[in-house]
Order: sequence, then structure tokens, then C-alpha cells
Amino acid sequence: AVVSTQSTGMEFDSGWRYLTLLAAVPILVMLVLTHLMEESPRYFVINNRQEEAERVLGKIFKQNGREPLQGTVLVVDERSANFADVWLKPYTAGSIQISILFLCNSFVYFGFYMLFPDIMSNNYCSTDTYLKVTHVDSSGCTVYTDDGYVFLALSTLILFPTGKLVGTYLSEIVGRRETFCISIFGGTLVTISLAVCLSPYLTYVQLIFADILYSTYNEVLWIYGPEFYPTYMRGTAVGVHNGLAKLGAGLGCFLTTYLDEYDVRYSIYCYVAVLLVSCVTVVFMKKETRGQHLQDTRENENTPLRCENQFYGTD
Repeated sequence: AVVSTQSTGMEFDSGWRYLTLLAAVPILVMLVLTHLMEESPRYFVINNRQEEAERVLGKIFKQNGREPLQGTVLVVDERSANFADVWLKPYTAGSIQISILFLCNSFVYFGFYMLFPDIMSNNYCSTDTYLKVTHVDSSGCTVYTDDGYVFLALSTLILFPTGKLVGTYLSEIVGRRETFCISIFGGTLVTISLAVCLSPYLTYVQLIFADILYSTYNEVLWIYGPEFYPTYMRGTAVGVHNGLAKLGAGLGCFLTTYLDEYDVRYSIYCYVAVLLVSCVTVVFMKKETRGQHLQDTRENENTPLRCENQFYGTD
């Protein structure tokens, strides 16, 4: 999007069409790639397609350099879940907590990007602290300068995946809950500091750390959420939480646009309040999923895998 807007040189009335077309390209790529993806072995077995299930399993073993197990693939638990099951015991408390985190993360993450131009311009402070990333064009519209586009491109192409990698790494090293604490608490402190008028260079640093911490929060959330549920419920639960995330994103963008008309800091204070709700939620989270096997695969590490009257060791 940054490249499109900068390179087309079009007037706003026509430039947005090129931007929209470019944004549609990844969707078309995804549409093609989905037809190349395999269904899960579980799906094939439940639908009495045994040969296809064994073919997919064989492919998985081959890709991981392992010898395939011999026997017939069985699905012990053929239950299916619905919306109500996500909120029943023993998942009630965890589902509520995960829902709150999805809402809060999307609220702050997407709202923050809506507020990016004004924070970068630092328009609530004196002119000495401006980042000089926007200017008013001949039509009276505020647009990015070349430096503004460079920073926005770097934050999108570098900082976002950096946060994802940091979230994945910390989740495996210190655990999911600790990564939540680090990213949310750190994000809260950085967001509070954005309301203070500092030098342009410090504002750059603040925005960089905020971007990485919000992205880290998002990554560990998508790791922890699916791990919390057994397979028969996982798809339904993730769908529910993803829907709540979309709701949070919509609310964040709407309130940011509304509050920005009065003062940029109002949106920042709103983000801080939402992040504090996330902090309180994480404090009450009891379950750690790092190192945990899928619940309906093995009850513990010493339980052997089973394939129709034959047992195979976990190695």
C-alpha cells in the first residue's frame, strides 16, 4: 500500500482505486493457494476417506524425515463443538479471558495504526517536536513526506514481522503467560510515554517499540488461544475469538477517528485503559500451555500412540 500510494503519483480521486486493486492481489493469491492445501487426516477419517487420510499422514511423515507408522488411523473423539460449548466448564474462565485479550489487542493494534499519522506529526506538542513526516499539498490535504513514507514502510515491512518473531521466541523460552506480561506491560508503558512531548528522535523510538510490542502481544495470543482447546473444539473456539477480534478492531478504529477530532492524546489514554484491562486479565490467567501436548492426542508424555490394536512408542 505504501509503495502504491507513493509511486502512482495519482490524484486522490483515482489513486485510491490502484491502492484497492493492489490490496486485492494477496486475496487472489490466497484463493489459489487454498486449493493446494490438504485437508486434515482427522477430517478424512471422520468422512470415511481412509486412503486419503493415510496419504496425507504419509506426506507429513516424509516431510519430517520420519518413518510412517503402520496400522489404521482411528479418530477416538468424533464430537463436534458449537458456540455454546466454548463457554462451558472447564473452559469458561479461559474462554472469557482469551476473548477479552482478543478484543483488547485488536482494539489497540488497529486503532494505533489509524492514529499513526497524527502521532508521527506529534500535533499536540510544539513545532520543535514535529517529525516532519507530513505536509499539506496543493489541494489542502495532509499527506506523507518522503521521510514519512520511508518510516511507514519500515514499520510495516520490518517491525511487524519482528514482533511476530519476538513473540514466537519468547513464548518458547519463557512461556506464554510471561510473554503476555512482557508485551502488554511494556506496551502500556510505551503508550503512556507517547502522550509526553519529547524530541522527534525519541518519538521514532517510541513508535518502533510500540509496534513491536503490540505485534508480540498479537502473536502470543494466536499461539495460546488454539493451544487452550482440544481439537474437536479448537476450530469453533478460534472462529469465535477471531470474530471478537474483528469487533475490537472496528471499535478501535471508530473511537480513534472520533477522539482524534478533539485531541490525539484522548486516543492514547483510551489505548492505555484497554491495555490495563489486558494486564488485569493476564494476572488471573492460570493455565500455561508451553510444552503441552494436544489434549486429545496424549494425556501425558508417557502415553503411547494407538493405531488399531497396536501400540507404538512416542519416539
